[in-house]
Amino acid sequence: MANWSLSVQEAAAAMEGKLEFIGSGGLQDLVFGGVGTDSRTDLTGQLFFALVGDVHDAHAHLVQAVEKGATGLVVHRDLSQAERERVEAFVKAKGFPVAIVHVADTLKGLQELSRHWRRKSTAMILGITGTNGKTTTKEFTAAIIGSRLRVQYSKGSFNNHWGVPISLLSIAPEHEVAVIEMGMNHLGELKSLSRLVEADAVVCTMVGRGHLEGVGSVEGVAEAKAEIYEFAPPRATFVFNLDNEHTKKMRDKYAVEGRRRLSFSVDTEAQGVDVALKVVSMTPDSIEVEGAIKGVSGRVIVPVFGAQNVTNLMAASCLALAAGLSPQEIWAALPLCRSAWGRNQWVQLKSGARALFDGYNANPESMTAALENARLLKGSFKGRKIAVLGEMRELGEHAAALHEEIGVLTAQAGFDEAIFIGPSHEFFARGLRTDAEAAGGGGELLRSLRTSASFDEVLAKDLASRLKPSDFVLIKGSRGMSLENFLKALDPLDFSAKK
Repeated sequence: MANWSLSVQEAAAAMEGKLEFIGSGGLQDLVFGGVGTDSRTDLTGQLFFALVGDVHDAHAHLVQAVEKGATGLVVHRDLSQAERERVEAFVKAKGFPVAIVHVADTLKGLQELSRHWRRKSTAMILGITGTNGKTTTKEFTAAIIGSRLRVQYSKGSFNNHWGVPISLLSIAPEHEVAVIEMGMNHLGELKSLSRLVEADAVVCTMVGRGHLEGVGSVEGVAEAKAEIYEFAPPRATFVFNLDNEHTKKMRDKYAVEGRRRLSFSVDTEAQGVDVALKVVSMTPDSIEVEGAIKGVSGRVIVPVFGAQNVTNLMAASCLALAAGLSPQEIWAALPLCRSAWGRNQWVQLKSGARALFDGYNANPESMTAALENARLLKGSFKGRKIAVLGEMRELGEHAAALHEEIGVLTAQAGFDEAIFIGPSHEFFARGLRTDAEAAGGGGELLRSLRTSASFDEVLAKDLASRLKPSDFVLIKGSRGMSLENFLKALDPLDFSAKK
């Protein structure tokens, strides 16, 4: 199996960087076996990028990177005299040289190197975006295609201006397909990422009310998400969701003559749809779907929770078709799909209760889906249903109204107790009160509501002390709320707080 390798000269040329070396011996033959950005990890034989974030500047850890085995440093400032002396001493003691590539900006250098690497790769590249479902669709796509081909995909959400380049640079020569997740929180971001990825097939899973703070409205979200189609290469296959009004409009605009395109819908009677699946039954541990993939009918049980996952399964199936898998191969592989960390993840608690942890993302659409799924679980748990909900972030001026909306929906979902964590707790409570006054459905829930502006371990420990074996706890909120800390306080038996 071929190894990932990149010569120092090739790397410097791709980034238009200036080379210098510390140490001697075999400098012109120096080859990197990968790239790294974290000086706390093993960097043996890797090219280390000193990226600058909102809080940390990796230029402060150049010596540590070399001590961790990095044989190359990409920097946009000179090493201090003390740093140079420490690197020289280490290099002399270990006997291997270190290359330093000076660039104007390390992030730009990372992006340019990833563009160069992508163009060298023979792998088929699949690009995925969407307000909801892009990470899960990535996981499902990798599982389905991985049943037949060698697939590369990044764990977690490596979907931004530095994560996408890292994902591209993770593609090794043996990979036949790479699945790349592409996110955005402002206009123009997917334009830039699309020009790096140069995908062979792209999909927008759906458009909803996420990142409103950055784009102003759901129409702004749609405009930003459409960039994945607008700036895709002419060869790219376009995959469209016909069940979302905004992505359906994208189909109408971008499905031009001569462009290969695929579409999906839950309407199994629709004509001209390539993948049509619907959920026919659901348990806490699986959904059963039936329908047709390119005219081939089937019915399978997929071990994931939540009816909304049918959209992700259809999007992944279309991407698998684009990658060359047959309908029969896709049907056979659907049961291989699994949920990722923090996405509809079942966790057993010491009390005997079960928690559904969905703490990686939250916006009005995903929160609504979670509440609806919880409502459908009413007959699966004989004990109490408890909602632990966290702030939906990046909603800007829409935060008050949308958290009030979620309060109403929570009351209507039939919970026995609610806990809300985040700055918008007063608006959430107002929603519960509105429902109680309008229909009488939220009165008891309103009396059992407890709120906090931030994580409160006392609140969590109190809940843990009252849980019974037959209880169900939904934990849902934005990633920035770190709701895994609340879950940890409930004494989980089978949960890792890290992805």
